[in-house]
Amino acid sequence: MNRFLLSSVFISSLTFAYSDFVPLRERAQAHSLTGALQANESVYSNPAGATFYNTYTVEGTYAFPRSFSASVIDTKTTSVGAGLGYFKNQDLETQQSQQGFRLNLGTRLTENLGVALAGKAIWNNRPGQTSQSKDADAGLLWKYGFSSAGLVIRNILGGSDINQRRELSLGGRLGYENTLFVSASMHSEFSRLSPYEVGIGAEYISPWHFALMGGYRFETENEASYWSTGVSFFSPRMSLHYAIEFPQQPNESSNHLLGLSLEM
Repeated sequence: MNRFLLSSVFISSLTFAYSDFVPLRERAQAHSLTGALQANESVYSNPAGATFYNTYTVEGTYAFPRSFSASVIDTKTTSVGAGLGYFKNQDLETQQSQQGFRLNLGTRLTENLGVALAGKAIWNNRPGQTSQSKDADAGLLWKYGFSSAGLVIRNILGGSDINQRRELSLGGRLGYENTLFVSASMHSEFSRLSPYEVGIGAEYISPWHFALMGGYRFETENEASYWSTGVSFFSPRMSLHYAIEFPQQPNESSNHLLGLSLEM
């Protein structure tokens, strides 16, 4: 795997279909938020994650040195919430790139159960060659008190010629007084439930308008592991986020992401 952050993001997206673009707080908590309530993160993670929110939020993430995503969610206007996202990953050494759009639609079936569907179109661009994939993800999120659990089926149509596979993610999250949260997720191929990746994360949300995040994940297929951490600063309308991931393998650099959220 290349030394640059973007090479790591790009290669991982071609190797497994866990996510087309791993969002910031998901990365800060070690890919462990499948069963968590999420706002704009849900566009790229569990599409049902935003069904318990009532918000209109725009968010942008920049992953050093040249990867980025932008998203907007609206769960205020109607009972069916929507999310739209665009991302681009670029490999500086090989000049390969990947970009895609995602559209999420979700709603709550009951007070405790939300469901959503995400359509996506992805392009892989290599010098002199472009390949395209159109597929869909489905998500479910159950919430009761300070606990939640989620399920995501990725690439429902079966994957594509860009090496994405039909996959299954399961996860849960437990909270204590809306202050301390612990989450865990596993990701596997749909046809083989033995996980290729397991993540464990934690988050502390302070009453003084900031949050601290951390996590550990390991890839069973590649025997690779990663520590991660992050911080968020909140205000009534604007939030600033930062995450860093530390690979435990030689010849890999730390990954840095910076994000900004604006609530309308």
